[in-house]
Amino acid sequence: MSLDKTKLINLNDLVSLHFRRKHIIVLNPEEKQDDIEELNGNIEYDKSEWKLPANFQKLVNEIAKNSQLNNEDKILSIFEQLCKNYIYDDNLISYIQKIDDESYDLPDWYGRDIDENWEKNREEHNRRVCYEVSRYLAKALIELFKDRDDVNICILWDKGNTHYFVGLTCNEYSITLDSDNFNNIKDLTRIKADLTAQGIVILDDKDRKFASALDKFNENRSNDAIKKIENEIDNNTLSQNIENQTSQQTQEPENVTFLKNAIEILKEKYNIDSQGIYEYMKEIIDIKLGPESRKKVWKKIEGKDNKATRYIRCLVLNANNQEYILDVDTMILRTFDEEEFKKEDAEFIPYKDLSHDWGEPYDGS
Repeated sequence: MSLDKTKLINLNDLVSLHFRRKHIIVLNPEEKQDDIEELNGNIEYDKSEWKLPANFQKLVNEIAKNSQLNNEDKILSIFEQLCKNYIYDDNLISYIQKIDDESYDLPDWYGRDIDENWEKNREEHNRRVCYEVSRYLAKALIELFKDRDDVNICILWDKGNTHYFVGLTCNEYSITLDSDNFNNIKDLTRIKADLTAQGIVILDDKDRKFASALDKFNENRSNDAIKKIENEIDNNTLSQNIENQTSQQTQEPENVTFLKNAIEILKEKYNIDSQGIYEYMKEIIDIKLGPESRKKVWKKIEGKDNKATRYIRCLVLNANNQEYILDVDTMILRTFDEEEFKKEDAEFIPYKDLSHDWGEPYDGS
């Protein structure tokens, strides 16, 4: 597989038109070519090497060798396995600094410009950010298409949103693949919960070759997260147990019981992580109670030292004039009193009260 600068620039033009934002083409630093130079800030080589973790490499090898899958199915299978094997590192959100309404900043050491210590610490868990999962996906696709000269693969960097995702262009179609679109429930969560993939954008596909494969991939998956969970609650014994416990203890608002049922199913049936619970439940709360009913707070998760301490988002919501907190770490919805913020050993922090010193970075553990 070779890199064609003209094809990459054409792909980036399609991407920038679709998303209404300029993007930067990011290439693998291990595959520098003399005929591809940095071009007016539109093309650059990545700050870190693209390589696959051993467990993901094994999956990629198996998919590549599967003669029953066509190339489009292989792309989707690799994307699916990536989403099933990794979860979003929600601690990253605590480091993002807002510049204006549509522009953000993030320290490069958080996943973009990493060292051996970071990589070693990441081996101990499966939390990743867009910089990391995009490298995995891009490298996997490069290996898949190493014998196809018409295929060009890159990472696309939305610098203003501090976001990486993958672009692929070939003679038949041009697509982008984004496992952790920040504006929706991420495909890192959606795929685990048997929802449709929404992070794949088809920019050009005249013969609907990739579109047909994507339609088939999504065929037996639910599109709407709340409808999916409503059906699960109606047919799930977990929710019946919660309703029985609730009726035996105290009367709760119907919406609160529904939310508890949803949390239980996401936790027990789909093994959704804290970031996934946050995103999925936030969407449900906004539909059921309205976005004005909830506010974000931080939960502090102590590490072995300051560099290992994490902060993740939780939600405080109001239902029938009672405040509840959704603790996505313990995956529990309980009543809440804001006096908890004032405790000396308070776990929860008002959202605006947390600020990070970039000079004392998180170590990735």
